[in-house]
Amino acid sequence: MCTLMIASALAGCLGGDDEEPVVEDVMGCMDPGANNYDSAATADDGSCDYGRANADTMADYAAGTIDVQQAMYELEVSRKCREQGQNNPCEVVLMSIGDASTIDPHDAYDSASGDVIEQVYDTLYRYAGDGTGNAIIEPRLATGYSMSEDGKTYTFTLRDDVYFSNGDLMEASDVVYSWCRVLGYGSPDSHVGWILEQSFDCNDADGNHDDMGGESFTVNSATSFSVTLFDQSSAFISTIAYTVGAVINAELCEANRVVELDSDGNVTSDDYCHEWMDEGPMGAGTNAYTVQSWVREDRLVLVPNWMYWEGGDFNVNRVTTSIVTEASTRLLAFTDGEVDFGGINIEHLPNFCYIDDNGNGMFDAGEDDALDDKPNVASKDGYLCVYRETFTTTLSVFNLHPKSLDAGEDTSNTDANSSLVLNHDCNGNGTNDCNVMETGALRAAISYAFDYETHRRDTYDNSLAPQYGPIPTGFLYADTQTETFTYDLAYAEQLLEDAGFIRQYECASLTQDGAATVVAEAARTGDECRLPNVLRVMANEGNDYRIAMAGQLSEALGTIGVATAGDAKPWAEYLTMYYTRTWDIRFSGWAPDYLDPDNYWSPFAGGHSIGGDAYGSGYENADVNAALMIGRTSQDDNTRRAAYVDAFAAWILDPNMIIIGQYNGVGVKHDDICSPPYAAIGSAHWFDYDKLPMNNGVLEGSC
Repeated sequence: MCTLMIASALAGCLGGDDEEPVVEDVMGCMDPGANNYDSAATADDGSCDYGRANADTMADYAAGTIDVQQAMYELEVSRKCREQGQNNPCEVVLMSIGDASTIDPHDAYDSASGDVIEQVYDTLYRYAGDGTGNAIIEPRLATGYSMSEDGKTYTFTLRDDVYFSNGDLMEASDVVYSWCRVLGYGSPDSHVGWILEQSFDCNDADGNHDDMGGESFTVNSATSFSVTLFDQSSAFISTIAYTVGAVINAELCEANRVVELDSDGNVTSDDYCHEWMDEGPMGAGTNAYTVQSWVREDRLVLVPNWMYWEGGDFNVNRVTTSIVTEASTRLLAFTDGEVDFGGINIEHLPNFCYIDDNGNGMFDAGEDDALDDKPNVASKDGYLCVYRETFTTTLSVFNLHPKSLDAGEDTSNTDANSSLVLNHDCNGNGTNDCNVMETGALRAAISYAFDYETHRRDTYDNSLAPQYGPIPTGFLYADTQTETFTYDLAYAEQLLEDAGFIRQYECASLTQDGAATVVAEAARTGDECRLPNVLRVMANEGNDYRIAMAGQLSEALGTIGVATAGDAKPWAEYLTMYYTRTWDIRFSGWAPDYLDPDNYWSPFAGGHSIGGDAYGSGYENADVNAALMIGRTSQDDNTRRAAYVDAFAAWILDPNMIIIGQYNGVGVKHDDICSPPYAAIGSAHWFDYDKLPMNNGVLEGSC
């Protein structure tokens, strides 16, 4: 018998000094990706729980055997990304220079809004990359369509398994309601409705839009509807792939629609549920994410819509975007790894990218980090640098019908923006009946005062390719345009002289809309101003390139007697001025809505009368309009080509904007980000992104 007296005696009782104590395994789930992961487990017992299959949960929900709360809980348990790294692999963090103006897809036309809308709402079709750099249209909420013999009536079939983020089933009536809401509401701020307005109407027999369908639409079943267009369209399917074609929850929109009536029961105002839709509320959309929080001009957070119809689990559970206009702050945050995408300025790209002159795949001393040969860019350790040729156009728009601010300079006071600036006699009767910006000669002179090559080469560090008309290089029918406008101040001044804009005004007396002091001819020194007012040149804070271009144009115009004013505006103020037309020259950009030449020509130079003028320039040129209507509706290649030749010939005589260049540059991200195939249109779709986990400084897995 062994008595337990001391440690050595105990060892002897266990079998002697040469044997180790028996340590039993701790059984449990050892997979960090499982719901019941046990960090103390030393042996897997096969109990790992990953939740139910998504299809089983949705089948039960469709059958009514579980409610929406239970369905969402089970889907979250099954679909959520599970943190397994030290780099927050389930969250993407961004910094941006501009905030969304609204998350209502039917009145949003700025890229910052689109970046959010494409996560919350879905369309019948969408652009995607094909893996070779080209963009293709892929079905989303639609499964297909057929077309009538005359090419005017489209009949769509829809998925039957799509639910809004609150659990409501999406049906064909929601699509019809959504598209007709665009026309009924009229996108009063952004004017984005032109994209659908050009194709169909939603008026019923008495001419209103209230029935949200009208004579152009037929709901055939819960999963099918038909729409009849005004005429054949070469780009109709492309147009509905843009966010303005997004499908919203018709029942919830109607429940939150604010209609005001007068004492006789007549409608005095109708917001078509815009106030409710403005911040992307739960239940409004069918796409992969919902808006968790939004503090305007500060931060926006997206979280998963667990009922999202597309198969697969979420690789990203949270997308956070912070608004930061200071380039150095974005640079520091990106360099330190605080953000995954930082909106890096061109001049800061050499911090992360270089040209591999030695060809050894390594950054060596003396190699080119100035990125002069951008198509052959290479990445420094920890980053991915990629050269992209885009169809994004940099431009500056002219406002032919500018308004003034009656209440001082407070651009947020939109109620005061009601007075047109009339300072020119267009019909020769001795009375000011128009604005100087309505004269084609003045707009042409401004076009010749812009230093195109310097900005393409220096301001944008050779990231802007020449673009001579609305259609970008490499696009269909781009060869119908030739270089016309160059930097020629002498010619610009001569154009002004020939048009009667002589130096005659006391520059110190000029305002935006007041009466200028005319200097007696005998007292003129040649330093007088040519126009009776100051032209307001507008750019937005955080975009150093636009600010530089606005400064150069203002300085050049000053040398030929055209006075200007303006400074960089915060993005929200910039948009307010744009919507209220309180500007004269505005620097901007254009990323395509749909890949067809009409998507450049019509919004750039098409008049409002043909559904164009997305930039609010007020431009109407009958010859341009006529040519664009032929280009839009013709199915014949030669006819379309000839139409765009005619449009260009008319436009260069009467320009309404400066077309500066086409952006081809380098994008940079951290090397733990896996992106889907590139498409030169649309925003990032975060459901298709992945973020590799990093542990102990090493990435696990590969893209």
